[in-house]
Parts: sequence; structure tokens; C-alpha cells
Amino acid sequence: MTLASPVNAQDATTLVENSSHSALTGLFRSVWAHFKSFNPSQQESANPEAVYNAGIRGAEATDSLLQPYWKGDLSRDQQFQAELQNFNLAQTRLDQGQLQAAVRLFDDFLQKFGQSALRPNALFGKSISLAGLGKTEQSLATIRQFVEENPRHPLIKDAKLVIDELQ
Repeated sequence: MTLASPVNAQDATTLVENSSHSALTGLFRSVWAHFKSFNPSQQESANPEAVYNAGIRGAEATDSLLQPYWKGDLSRDQQFQAELQNFNLAQTRLDQGQLQAAVRLFDDFLQKFGQSALRPNALFGKSISLAGLGKTEQSLATIRQFVEENPRHPLIKDAKLVIDELQ
């Protein structure tokens, strides 16, 4: 089975559809959709399985306002929001089929935010991007790194499917 070959059109790299790799493209589309469901939004934390405790600041008096808050809320955490913004930019480029830009942005993210809770997601996204560009060996190395570093990640089964298809 062959991988998608890149086509440059107005500075965007896109996947070329043909029957020789339609099953692989379908697998990657399925894996990518599953992957995206685990990514946080600007209003969430990096941990999709986290349980949050709510509380109220202020006194129950008619002249003061109650201020609800979420324990562990990261929506005002500037460091996390910077990480999330960088990650989302890379993910958007991948969604748009701009695979070379996605690889570069995932690499930038991994260099800037190497200890981020989003690191596994960035490795996974980078691997999918590399596979779409036809860089099988680099994609395999990246997805294997993902598996080694995150053996209990919710996407581990998807990662193993990708490895099986790329081998």
C-alpha cells in the first residue's frame, strides 16, 4: 500500500486521492477524528479525564456578588493558553491539509513546550502529518515514540493501527 503523495497548490500541501491508498487515507481520517475528540478547547484543562470541583468566592450578602469558579480551571492560565494556542494552530494546519506547516508547527510546539500535557497529542499529530507527506520512516519513529512515552494513553490502540498500516 502506498502513502499519499504531496501536491503543492498555493502554498498548501494536500492529500491526493486515488485508489492505491484510499484505505490508508480512510484510516488516517478515522484516527484523526478520534484524536481530535481528546484535544482540549480554550476553556478546558489539558486533561480530558479531570474532575473539577466548583466553589463560590464571596459572602452571601445582598451587597456582594458571588463569584463562582472551577478548581483547576486553566482558562485564565496564560502559560496553558499559550500552549493550547500553539497546539491548535498546528492542528488547524493539519485539518486544512497543510501538512508541511503542521509538521513544522508540531515540532515548534514540542521544542517550546516539551513538558506540556499536550505533548502526546503533538507527537500523534506530527506522526499523522508525516505519514500524509509520505515520510513513512519519520512517521513510524514519531508514533513509536508516542507509544513508548504514553503506554496508557486513550489513543494507544489508534497508534498501533497506524504502526501496522505504515509497516
